[in-house]
Amino acid sequence: MWKLTLSAGLCLIFASLASTSRLMCYYNSKAEDRPAIGKFRVSDIDPDKCTHLIFAFSDIIKNELVPTTVNDVQQYFEFNALKQRNPLLRTLLAVGGEKFTTEKFRTMAGSQENRELFIKSVIKLLRPLKFDGLNLDWRYPTEEDKQRFTELCKELKTAFVDEGTSSNQKRLILAASVSAERSTIDASYDVEEIAMHLDFINVLTFDFHGPWESVTAHHSPLFQGSQDTGDAIYSNTASALEYWRDQGAPEEKLNMGIAAYGRAFSLSSNSSAVGAPASGPGEEGCYTGEDGFWASYETCLYLDGVQTHFISDQKVPYATTENQWVGFDDKTSISTKINYLKAKNFGGAFVWSLDLDDLSGQFCNQGKFPFVSQLHNLLVPGKQLVKKCPYCF
Repeated sequence: MWKLTLSAGLCLIFASLASTSRLMCYYNSKAEDRPAIGKFRVSDIDPDKCTHLIFAFSDIIKNELVPTTVNDVQQYFEFNALKQRNPLLRTLLAVGGEKFTTEKFRTMAGSQENRELFIKSVIKLLRPLKFDGLNLDWRYPTEEDKQRFTELCKELKTAFVDEGTSSNQKRLILAASVSAERSTIDASYDVEEIAMHLDFINVLTFDFHGPWESVTAHHSPLFQGSQDTGDAIYSNTASALEYWRDQGAPEEKLNMGIAAYGRAFSLSSNSSAVGAPASGPGEEGCYTGEDGFWASYETCLYLDGVQTHFISDQKVPYATTENQWVGFDDKTSISTKINYLKAKNFGGAFVWSLDLDDLSGQFCNQGKFPFVSQLHNLLVPGKQLVKKCPYCF
């Protein structure tokens, strides 16, 4: 009896450690279509780097959750087989995304009948394929969708609890990726209500700024900048996370979003400081192929030998090369962000996305997966201890 009691106590301790050491990593399934060494497949994922993996993305057709393509089903099997190499790993399937049609979410969530159909299809898809949960990636509910989103979260959680009980399985996890913009938070989310039903809340604390604007600015600053005025004073990571918390989201459920990419501008004058005039997006990434979007490994390639500048009030770096200006995260800014996260007792972080890291180690000369490896080392120091406890989640 004493041994059982001690083991249970240790489990509680280790589970507590794990709950404050969460790193959720998106896998962008479209990355397998990139050229040459930019190609990234499920087989390239290191299952020991993250506590949770999120497969992006699935689709909604006729109010049911379905794979985006037929080929995705095979990827699902390979994705969940990663748990054989790391039994503590948890996997989620994301639905939606930045380019997803909002109307599909709105129609599905628009009636109880449609929501019931969707929820049944979620369980029917996730369980046989061995996913551990669902990530809602509705970007973004409007004011008219606010109640629909709340009802969807509530009914999903209830169904997951009931299904887990009836099947005698660990219930499915429910997470959502949500806006970091204060105006959208106010209009689109009943924060306190949805937080009751969500296990994790991934706050999209990046793309506050970008080359769609006429002046340079970092896309994912930690703090407010000296040049920020008006609503722009809220366009930073700390403000967004603290606002979600202050509106009623438990801090332990909140995950900081960290982008494994830079946003590049084309300068239109001789000035290269923060706030310099810009004429549009920078060059496209060699492998990602999107104007003004550079994967972390592409950033290393472009900035080889280039001096990096530090935005002291926002705690993030940028660099210029010829007429290109790029904001990104490096080892120093990542450490600063994670130190802030821990000081404020937020639950963890998530990264978009694994395929944007230096898979081979040949671009940044910092070993394989330097971006995610640093996050793992900072966030998940107790992983080996947790592994010793077979009863812990």
